Amino acid sequence: MSTEVIQANKNWLVWARESVNYDKKTVAQKMRIKEETLDNWEKTGQLKYNDIIKLSKIYHIAPHLFFNANDPVYEKPFADFRTVKNKKVKSSSKIVFELRNAKARRETLLDIEEDDEDFIIPDFKLKDCNVNTIDEAIEAINNFVRLNTARRKNFTTDDWIIQIEKLGILVFQFYEIPPEDLRGYVIYYDKLPIIGINHQESDNAKKFTLFHELAHILLKKEGLSNFYSLNIKDYTEVKCNAIAGEILIPSTVIKQEVENRNVENFTDEKLIKELSKKYGVSNEVIVRKFLNENFITKKEYEKFKEKLNKFIFDSPKTESKRPPRVKKELTPEEINENKIQGDRRIARKTITKNGEYYINSLIYAYMNDIITDLDFARNLDVSLRVVKFIIQIMLKED
Repeated sequence: MSTEVIQANKNWLVWARESVNYDKKTVAQKMRIKEETLDNWEKTGQLKYNDIIKLSKIYHIAPHLFFNANDPVYEKPFADFRTVKNKKVKSSSKIVFELRNAKARRETLLDIEEDDEDFIIPDFKLKDCNVNTIDEAIEAINNFVRLNTARRKNFTTDDWIIQIEKLGILVFQFYEIPPEDLRGYVIYYDKLPIIGINHQESDNAKKFTLFHELAHILLKKEGLSNFYSLNIKDYTEVKCNAIAGEILIPSTVIKQEVENRNVENFTDEKLIKELSKKYGVSNEVIVRKFLNENFITKKEYEKFKEKLNKFIFDSPKTESKRPPRVKKELTPEEINENKIQGDRRIARKTITKNGEYYINSLIYAYMNDIITDLDFARNLDVSLRVVKFIIQIMLKED
């Protein structure tokens, strides 16, 4: 069967490629075939089963979809607030796969709830909030996550994620997409909406992105965000940035700092760094607050925008000063210990990537025989060995 030419639905072959924003040339290169061969497959639907398996892996879909008798339905394009140099950009395949995977994880939890009457997904507490102004948004968020000075200064991103998950929101972190391409996203549902944030950013930058996306949820505006500039024209992004900034450091606090310090130069990097360190926020938040309060005027911003954007958004590139490792012969015990430590690292990364609520839900389903250990591993795309460490870490077992 693997070498026999079989008939697939040609429309699903086209849909599978277009849905992940691959052109024919890219897929042909991944398949190591001529572009004309792929073009013929998509026109006739005739290809070998082995090729269908390879395509399904490239497109991250189940092979049986290619044999669906019904034609595919193209989804409405996902809202995209991202710009690069003030121009709209196309979503990469990595972004499409991240969104698809996020939706699949949510569906997993809905399936668990359907299969077990004792597993109840918490209500989305912000569902009925109707806000129009920044002040109304701040008040709504404050009512649910209890903002205060100590939390603003001391809470890490992980601390805030736990609080936001309690609102009935899934929070995922993604690793493989550069922040300039995507800092965060929201997929909105009245039940179990999703926030995604980029793990590559610093902790303070992630906090800003997290609350920016929470603002999107509060406004019921799903979409992709990068806001990798201080000069943003989209009203929704401007509003969400203002809400995130006000959550992390209120304008009253900034005004008091300016008065106490008798600040004259608001583009001074030393001043910005001091305030960001004092209040546990990114440099970006401080500069945005200066802009919002008109401490930096539009005229001044035009003069200093290149300096400010470079200072805030360009990651310093440092060369590693570690000496080259000298390879040595490892004992069987050392090899085994390295494997264990490697599995532990993967387990911790998997927990961070998926969020504690999602992981704890899978553990519940596993412990109650709703899913098997293989289901657990497949849902997280890890080995059975890593599953063991994930459970140990979450249950705080030795």
